Amino acid sequence: MLENFETVGEWESDAEGNKVGLRRIDMESVMRHFTTFDGPVLHIGSKAADLDTTTRWRRVFAGKQVIGIDIEDGDNVDYVFDITKNISGLRKKTGIKQYSTIVAYHLLEHVTNPFEVAANIEKLLKPGGRLILSVPWVQAFHAYPDDFWRISFSGLRQLFKNLDFEFEFYADGHEGYAYQLTRNGIPEHSPRMCDLEGRLFQLRFEMGDMPEQKMIKKLDVNKIQISKPFCQYMACSIVAVKR
Repeated sequence: MLENFETVGEWESDAEGNKVGLRRIDMESVMRHFTTFDGPVLHIGSKAADLDTTTRWRRVFAGKQVIGIDIEDGDNVDYVFDITKNISGLRKKTGIKQYSTIVAYHLLEHVTNPFEVAANIEKLLKPGGRLILSVPWVQAFHAYPDDFWRISFSGLRQLFKNLDFEFEFYADGHEGYAYQLTRNGIPEHSPRMCDLEGRLFQLRFEMGDMPEQKMIKKLDVNKIQISKPFCQYMACSIVAVKR
């Protein structure tokens, strides 16, 4: 059980006195919580890349069997396998039918059919097993090898209907903190709560008050003013349990 959340802010939202808020916990605490999850562990999209240049998941699950798969061979890859394909091929390669923990970070945005991949993940997860997943909600285009989707918490619930979500959080660009929206002190990421994103995470500028864009000031290109609403990088992340 995760504890020691820090309240960032809390505000009255209606005449009945209901309060909406934002709280956070450092990701080091979250990672320590993950160390309690059982093996074997399947890491999908495990090839070392810009966002994950180390073997951090193998360190998190030290002493447990960790299988890393990716569509390309490389560092941190045990088996080359396309998770969009029939999973019988993976089972033949590994000799493992189902996993106690599956990690899928920065994966779903790069597949053409996330529903197909979600179904395969559910099949590979043991009953009572946990999925650790993160997908960008606000991020620039990044091709590995292409970039198709941005998925909200509501979208993740549609993808993983056979899983119960036990922990949901927004991650920032540095993955330093896990943020949760709260209603009367209880974490909630329903549509009514996520509608608050614009007030909590998004900056709004008047056209006459646009900040100077120093990063492109000296470039020999036409300068584009920042759009009126500006939202920082955000990822929607979950821990979900198979029924």
